[in-house]
Amino acid sequence: MARWPNIGSAGVDLAFFILALATGLFGLPPFFAVIVVVAAIAAWGWTRRRPLMKLAPTQRYLQGAIAITMIAVVLALAYWIGHLSVGRHL
Repeated sequence: MARWPNIGSAGVDLAFFILALATGLFGLPPFFAVIVVVAAIAAWGWTRRRPLMKLAPTQRYLQGAIAITMIAVVLALAYWIGHLSVGRHL
């Protein structure tokens, strides 16, 4: 059976990336970037709940830890890029 790409999940991920970039562009405090990261992690867990439930618990925790780390890194970099692109320094 062929796998279909989850366009909705990709759109949610892109929206959070743009939101993190915008928080940096507008010079909002890092607290708002943390809120974006927490919301993105919650959305990731919700949009991937069915595939995650099919995994064994050890694989689920491992994949979840990797994904949470990557989400935090990518969104932190988006915030930083937004901050630096308008001449602000952290």
